[in-house]
Amino acid sequence: MTVTGAVISGAVGRPGQDVSLRLRVLATTDLHAHLFSYNYYANRPDNRVGLARLAASIVQARAECPNILLFDNGDTFQGAPLGDAALSDLMPRALAHPMVAAMNGLGYDAATLGNHDFDYGIEALERVIAAARYPIVLANVFRAGGAGPLVAPHVILERMLIDSSGALRVLRIGVTGAVPPQTMQWGHVHLAGRIEIEPILPAVSREVARMRAAGVDLVIVLAHTGLGVDGAGPADENVGRVVAAINGVDAVIAGHTHGVFPTPSPVAAPCDGATIVQPGFFGSHLGQIDLDLRPRGLGVGTVPRAQDWCVSEKHARLRAAEDAGAEDRRALRRRLYHLPAFRAEMARGHRLTRAYSARPLGRSNVPLETFFSLLAPCAATQLIADVQRAAVAPIIAADPALAGLPLLSCTTPFKSGGRGGPDAFTDVPAGAILLRHAADLYPYSNNLVVVRATGAQIRAWLERSVSAFCQITPGGAEGAGPQPLLDPEFASYNFDRMDGLSYRIDLSQPARSNAEGNIIRPGPGRIRDLRRACGAPVADADPFLVVTNSYRAGGGGHFPAAAETQTVYLSPHPVRDLIAAHIAAMRGALSPVPTPSFSFVPLGGAWVLYETGPAAVAHPQRAAALGLVADGMSDRGFARYLLRI
Repeated sequence: MTVTGAVISGAVGRPGQDVSLRLRVLATTDLHAHLFSYNYYANRPDNRVGLARLAASIVQARAECPNILLFDNGDTFQGAPLGDAALSDLMPRALAHPMVAAMNGLGYDAATLGNHDFDYGIEALERVIAAARYPIVLANVFRAGGAGPLVAPHVILERMLIDSSGALRVLRIGVTGAVPPQTMQWGHVHLAGRIEIEPILPAVSREVARMRAAGVDLVIVLAHTGLGVDGAGPADENVGRVVAAINGVDAVIAGHTHGVFPTPSPVAAPCDGATIVQPGFFGSHLGQIDLDLRPRGLGVGTVPRAQDWCVSEKHARLRAAEDAGAEDRRALRRRLYHLPAFRAEMARGHRLTRAYSARPLGRSNVPLETFFSLLAPCAATQLIADVQRAAVAPIIAADPALAGLPLLSCTTPFKSGGRGGPDAFTDVPAGAILLRHAADLYPYSNNLVVVRATGAQIRAWLERSVSAFCQITPGGAEGAGPQPLLDPEFASYNFDRMDGLSYRIDLSQPARSNAEGNIIRPGPGRIRDLRRACGAPVADADPFLVVTNSYRAGGGGHFPAAAETQTVYLSPHPVRDLIAAHIAAMRGALSPVPTPSFSFVPLGGAWVLYETGPAAVAHPQRAAALGLVADGMSDRGFARYLLRI
């Protein structure tokens, strides 16, 4: 029995009635190992995240409709301390990964994999998914050398569903999934020579045709890809809209970009075809697609068979976790009361993660926070820059072809608000540094990479980063209020800075790319006075070495300039492990000193509005040093500060 399962019974095949049937498709995506409503980085409850908080919404949705399918769309096992703890020496090998155990208990019908699920390597992934009591499908991932698919390319689910007359009908639902082919670049160190990844569109088209030929009534695609644009190419990273236009597809679950769709705000509707839903990230939303089906051209009184059903109406919506009612939460608690073994399994996973996260590493003399990291370099990103530079220094010194080139260290504040919300900031106080703090500084298991880049490529790289900012009118309009500085749709983990260079950002100019990284305007861009640390201007042809991570070196985050560089060294070690080892090896406490790098071109004293986390109030000296003036709170829960440029 599942945690939220329902038992449906009724007569089978009562002819003589004009029947219809509603199938409800529920979906999660990009959970990133957020199972419980708990922030392991800060060691406190957090009701904004977690699959557990969606369980009541699943109960509610199942109570409203007897015919339910529940899917997950990938990026499930990596991205939070629970994912690391589940693969650590603390987790007994005989126990299921807590995410898998929870999804078994919730009664998932099928799932696919996301790019980050490959971050720990193929062996670890296979060990995790072996415990799943639901099928996992991928149309476009194959073992190297023609050894066959990594997992099943599709599955055909046969379900007894209840129609409008109360009779049970057999429906055959085909389900396939896909992951961006760029996963091979992002996870090269783990995946090269092990698997091959085909572009999404031809792979999904092939599996849809196979399922239709096998006689399915419906096809659902679990597409771990963003919506993208209608004209996206077959090998593009985000192709959700085009997947929805494939003949024979009835419903698409999108993901990967952490977006939400549909939304109350005006958004370009997907192209004609299947219904799409994209249910956010970290358990923020439950996706729901309702498909109303009728017999396909059959007369009244005829009993439908497989392939006799077609979609007559379709509706998509998102259910926010907080929308579940009190009665649904009580119903969930009653079900859990009768599942003591499941409760114990979940509690064990929580205790294990807390114990893993509490391992001591060292100490820091200064706070490591990212509240103001989009305004100026900070100690948190400087620590990452210093660790990266130190890790590759011996490698470069030993290679005469590299030793004479200037070395830049590319870092980013992975958690610095934006679309992540007002709690998405790193905030490590001065004092003891635990393993959870290292994971807070660097939440992803990306490997260290050194690339050779030209000055022109670095300039384009930085232009992508500074699309974080809105365009600002110099001086401001007469009588107008402060202008917003940050694009709320920009993901802060795409705000790279190059330690070892100095440059200014001219916000009077429009950004060359939008928040997603799509080039939307030609022109010179915003980067001004790009110089080396010694003060010499950077010419387009100047050669540099850049130490970064495997995700960015592969163009991840829509950084085409980074993807065009030449990789000269690929470390087997994740950056986060190097950070933890660096802290543990320190004889004294950390004291990273931010190196000046970027600043803003003066804009005649224009007032701008900078939004950050409310906990920034604990750092008044840093705010004052940056010239910030507190201005209350925003409707979205961010702390507002005014800054004059």
